[in-house]
Amino acid sequence: MPEPLPLTLCPPARIDFGDKGAPEAPEFGDIYFSTDGGLTEAQAVFLAACGLPDRWHGTDYFAIGELGFGTGLNFLAAWQMWDRSKSTGSRLHFISIEKFPLDHKQLRQALSHWPELDQYADQLVKKWPGRVKGFHSLEFGDVTLTLIHEGCAEALPQISGQIDAWFLDGFSPSKNPDMWSPDVMEELARLSSPGCQIGTFTVARAVREALTEAGFEVAKKEGFGRKRDRLEAIYPGQTAIRRNTKIKPVIIGGGIAGACLAYSFAKRGIQPTIIDANDGTAASGNAAALVKPRLDLQDRPESRFFLSSYLFALQRYHALGGIFSESIKHICPTAKEQTRFEKLSRQKPLPKSHFNLLPNNDFEFPQSMVITPKEIVENSCANSKMIAGSGHHVKDGRILDAQGGAISEGSHFFWSCGFGIRDLQQFSGLKLRYSRGQLSYARTETDQAVTYGGYAIPLKNATLLGATHKRLDGQSPFEARIDDDRKNFEKFLANNGGPLEPASRPSRSSVRVTTPSTLPLIFGGDQEWGLTGLGSRGFVFAPLLAEAIVAKICGEVLPISDKAWTRFRARENVPT
Repeated sequence: MPEPLPLTLCPPARIDFGDKGAPEAPEFGDIYFSTDGGLTEAQAVFLAACGLPDRWHGTDYFAIGELGFGTGLNFLAAWQMWDRSKSTGSRLHFISIEKFPLDHKQLRQALSHWPELDQYADQLVKKWPGRVKGFHSLEFGDVTLTLIHEGCAEALPQISGQIDAWFLDGFSPSKNPDMWSPDVMEELARLSSPGCQIGTFTVARAVREALTEAGFEVAKKEGFGRKRDRLEAIYPGQTAIRRNTKIKPVIIGGGIAGACLAYSFAKRGIQPTIIDANDGTAASGNAAALVKPRLDLQDRPESRFFLSSYLFALQRYHALGGIFSESIKHICPTAKEQTRFEKLSRQKPLPKSHFNLLPNNDFEFPQSMVITPKEIVENSCANSKMIAGSGHHVKDGRILDAQGGAISEGSHFFWSCGFGIRDLQQFSGLKLRYSRGQLSYARTETDQAVTYGGYAIPLKNATLLGATHKRLDGQSPFEARIDDDRKNFEKFLANNGGPLEPASRPSRSSVRVTTPSTLPLIFGGDQEWGLTGLGSRGFVFAPLLAEAIVAKICGEVLPISDKAWTRFRARENVPT
């Protein structure tokens, strides 16, 4: 097996805007779009060619796939058409692959040609992930854009789900043959739903033959503007109407994992039921939490997920509220970690707007957050039915308590009960680890959230210090201990200096659940699922993982790569 490559940003898009401002890619000798009728061309060559808007009427979910996101013109045109013609309660998912993503400045300049799309372009630019590799889901109400920053040959096998329409809009086959290869067309067929339609500008013989060989029915059509011909294709079968009316989710556990599952269902118009003991012991009850990325040097599926989940969490919390402050400083507590972080700053897995080296050799995460867990959880559960209790097991479509009493009926059940999973016999085969973490309060002069192997978060009347890591020792993991306060104070002083004075607020302890690999775990399937092993990064990982689980159940295209999904469902971590 080859060694993993360093995780870096995608290569930059080289654009020449020319005298007339039309964006051109000198490397490929082709333009992104024509400034003379480019929007009308997108509407004709892609949207109308795929039978839109008629084909998305009456369905709960419609997925468009695109090869070559470019400037995003086709996406904005589809979004505009969706807004004008959508069915009530339906959702559009636009999945687009781009090997050379634009930066914010290039994107803004390119889209400035279309003032009629400004209301959409402004939102896209605001949430644009830049050149970060991997899958990136951007939420715009009932429209979701999943960007895949990778080449087509590498990206397509990592998509899981069915596509209802394809826009093939890469640079011309003579200048970018890799995007139009027979292997790529075979992948399109694999991912296409019955009745899927394709629109593209090219009528190159090799493309027609590759599509035909892959099983599509191909036809030349009258071209647009100066182009004499264009191409349409259809995959055999009839498009199915997708409905989610039979899904009745029951979620056991109301911490951040359960809350994120609830939010993902609710945004699809599905009301979940949450069963929670509400005993105040979960880590989601802490006064504050950090949303900060986990950074890896090597380019692995999970490393890309760490970045995608971080960017997705920032986006979600901006929408939900509950942000206490932004910008986190990191002090490396050892020379080894300093060397590692300096190497990360040179590799640039994230742009400087998210991660940079400061003049004093500390590091800054300018957009990382301190959030208020209680507000985040409550807002995520706003459209859920809440039941106080402790689910024990599922039988005959009902969740029962330990005495066998029925709590709630449902079609799908989700275990997201944190430390509570340890007491459930049916999950005893899960390879999980439990560690106790205590938070302490002190009065310091810290004016910015800082991490250093521990963390310090300045709140209104005290600084929150955390958190210890200790294996469970037979004593109650929820009782605060004086010795752990002392350790939190000492670690803070060792890395930040004084002054420090213990505050009068009571300390708090909760339990982290992790796996041996330190990766999150999605277990189960069919009607009974589970999400656990989030460790100390639940507020970073949970939103995107929950979205992936709910997408899977609803028959949608997943917002994470197939490799990441498989990694988090590793069979050695699942009980037999």
